[in-house]
Amino acid sequence: MKKRIWNVALGELLDVEGVLAEDVVTRTGAVILPAGLSLGALRTTRPEIVSQLLRHGITHVRVKSVPNITAGEFRAALGSLRPPVAELNPLLTRIIVHQFGAFYEHADSRFLRDEGLRSLMGLAGRLPRELRRTPQITLSLVEGGSEAVDTPHIHAVNVALLSGYIAQRIPFAPPAFVETAVVGGLLHDLGKALFALRESSVAAGAERVFNTHPLLGETLLRDAGVTNPHILGAVRSHHEAWDGNGSPDGLRGEEIPLAARVVAVANVFDNLMSAESSRCDQAVNQVIGLGSSGLDSRVVRALLSSIGLYPPGTVVVLSDERVGIVLETRERDLLCPRVLVCIDSLNRRIPFETVKIHREGSVYIRTALDDFSRRKLPPLREALGGA
Repeated sequence: MKKRIWNVALGELLDVEGVLAEDVVTRTGAVILPAGLSLGALRTTRPEIVSQLLRHGITHVRVKSVPNITAGEFRAALGSLRPPVAELNPLLTRIIVHQFGAFYEHADSRFLRDEGLRSLMGLAGRLPRELRRTPQITLSLVEGGSEAVDTPHIHAVNVALLSGYIAQRIPFAPPAFVETAVVGGLLHDLGKALFALRESSVAAGAERVFNTHPLLGETLLRDAGVTNPHILGAVRSHHEAWDGNGSPDGLRGEEIPLAARVVAVANVFDNLMSAESSRCDQAVNQVIGLGSSGLDSRVVRALLSSIGLYPPGTVVVLSDERVGIVLETRERDLLCPRVLVCIDSLNRRIPFETVKIHREGSVYIRTALDDFSRRKLPPLREALGGA
């Protein structure tokens, strides 16, 4: 079976599906777009590309089709692997999200609010144990929910998981730092619960929410009897910036509590991943770009060493034209992950097989196509097994 390759006029380039069949180059040989680049990604990241190509006298590009792979097929394949790839218990995630919803709903009641906060902190205490048995954290992150109201609570869980995962890789961290980072990550946006109660306050502007919710969150924690300075610092200072241009206190560099620096990286990374049509590998590159200004570069390196340049769940094209999905990364070799191949070099669907990329080998990752890293959040009844 031959691969389907055809010429596409620039006027149609952003309307078709597929990947570039060859490098798009200028008359002098400079590469503008690499072979294997997904046109879907191009629509999102380079909407101005058509006019740029026209300026170089390019009117057509060569495109090839790629058989569709679904996230459901990938998850099914994960379940069949031996040994299995460990993932976070979805029931725990669903319960935390549900508890967050209850906290937001009763945030105007001091008694119920404090009870809800203690419950959330108790649940957060279970996450470090889950992290220790879940080496590929991006496969346990969650997207979407059964209701739109779940979205901020899902973000809180993702930031908690990422914060704990990064904290495990911070050298010379204080005792119990992973637990501190997890709790700080889970509760970093706690102050937004007070805005959710008052729509008029939200309508007053996102800037007000952004600038004040860290202070409100710290206040809620203190009111509930939380005294751990690392947790309080993580919540208050997660929007401080390494270059001193953050808020609420304008702290700079090492003045920012370490837990807050970890939560900041996790927060930015999950927000970037949540952007429409964004991929996990794109979020990694954007976070790296912030490592010299807004974020602590040491913490950014810890994130990179944790998940690699192509995090687990990334759909990739290999140099021999096979297509697969990254299963796991190795801390000391970020460009050489294990890949679950599902499309062969002749563009045919094949049974899933695992391939380990070797630095000395001839096969390498050429580009990323899609991202299946985050899973859908099941409704609570489904997570409980239909009970």
